[in-house]
Amino acid sequence: MVLPDTSAWIPYFRSGRSGEAEHLSELIESGAVATCGPVVAELIAGCDDEQRLLLLETIMDLPWAELDASGWLQVGDVARQLRQAGQKLPLTDLAIAVAASRAGYALWSFDSDFERIRPALPDLELHRAS
Repeated sequence: MVLPDTSAWIPYFRSGRSGEAEHLSELIESGAVATCGPVVAELIAGCDDEQRLLLLETIMDLPWAELDASGWLQVGDVARQLRQAGQKLPLTDLAIAVAASRAGYALWSFDSDFERIRPALPDLELHRAS
């Protein structure tokens, strides 16, 4: 199962399921895509009313990687560990990474921040489009 980050969804919604988005389209069709709250919130924040409807039609039936209280504590611990190492990363990226890791999903992103998170979250698997 793959959890695409916001950066992987944007080409999908902009390019009509071709080019970079073709791989995501194939994963969706095969039932191998999940999402999480921070990704959905970022996508909704950046779209107009028409795009929002398309987004909801596409994403709402996917499995969700949820964060419970212990998940949010882990987000804080990962943030603290990275800050102690001189790395300040967006809390949304940390929440996405922890949600994917806890659910056992591979995270797919074009954002290099997730590589920087891995030292503090060694169970995080990153998906590589082939």
